[in-house]
Amino acid sequence: MISENNLHKLCLIYGNQKLLVDETVDSIIKERLEGRPYEWALERFYSDELLKNKGESGKQNIEDLLISYETLPMLTDRKVIRIDNFELVKKPSKNSGNNNQHLLYETVEKIINNPPDNMWFIFTSAATREQDFSKPLFQSIKKSGLIKKFTAYENSIPLNWVIQKGDAKGLPLSANTARLLIDIVGIDLMDLEHELEKISLYLSGESITEEMIKEHIRGHKHFSVFRMTDALSRKELLPALEILNQQLQMTPREHVRIFSLIISQFRRLLSIHSMLEQFYKESEILNKIPLPLFLSKQVLAQARNFSSIELQNIYREIAKLDLRIKFQSSLAPLILQDLFQRICSGHFKNLPG
Repeated sequence: MISENNLHKLCLIYGNQKLLVDETVDSIIKERLEGRPYEWALERFYSDELLKNKGESGKQNIEDLLISYETLPMLTDRKVIRIDNFELVKKPSKNSGNNNQHLLYETVEKIINNPPDNMWFIFTSAATREQDFSKPLFQSIKKSGLIKKFTAYENSIPLNWVIQKGDAKGLPLSANTARLLIDIVGIDLMDLEHELEKISLYLSGESITEEMIKEHIRGHKHFSVFRMTDALSRKELLPALEILNQQLQMTPREHVRIFSLIISQFRRLLSIHSMLEQFYKESEILNKIPLPLFLSKQVLAQARNFSSIELQNIYREIAKLDLRIKFQSSLAPLILQDLFQRICSGHFKNLPG
């Protein structure tokens, strides 16, 4: 039996890798409850629901959280309380008329400063930065509790994770097939886990080839974006715009992910073009591109569609648009459509470097 003194009473688990956040939270809950039934010993609250006026959501309110905090566990000797969307718990300004914001902050502050002996508290968030949270609350948890962060960035490629997960599901993946999967699906572990699970239903125990990956992943929403960046890099405006508009209609805030993939693609093309200018052999360039061979050949051909000055101008323009895409979401479709139009028309050929 684990001593209660060895378990942190307060845990903050956050980041945009939802799978790792959820797995870590599940592990912490199991460790603290030690087999006690979840229906008696676990309660879960959502900060966005708690901030609504009583009766507005029909689900939870701040009084429920206070009662849970102040009431001894029934039918069990310990309890875990989980509070999601912790980034929303912030102290409002003095002039704020949001009474619920005040009440929630004060309640959580009370919990963090004085957790009961037989209760543990887990706070979760999809936020990626420390500054997304209330500084006093974050520092209080940091001082006496456990904080774990799981984030994925554009240059963070979970290659080994994919290979290990594939092995566990009976899918022996080479580095090249794993890279192909990541290149199409993206670096979100939840998406990758889902696709590996789906592929394992049909191919478990087989030696997995790149063609098998492409065939079984064709229906994934990211496969369309994969084709979109290919069309854009070949300066084929109509198919690129068609896929762009489809994706923007299907998924909220998809513009942020699409733009990050465009940045990644043109950074790669710029790097390849630099090697071409330095007279690298084609075989040397292909070896330096961290993609399966057929994809490496594809992006090499794409790089040859542009001049060096053109790629530099495109990349410079993309860098300028970065903040607008992220913070002017209503304008994002028009910004992306205009960018596609200028790339495919050769507009950036004629600009000074």
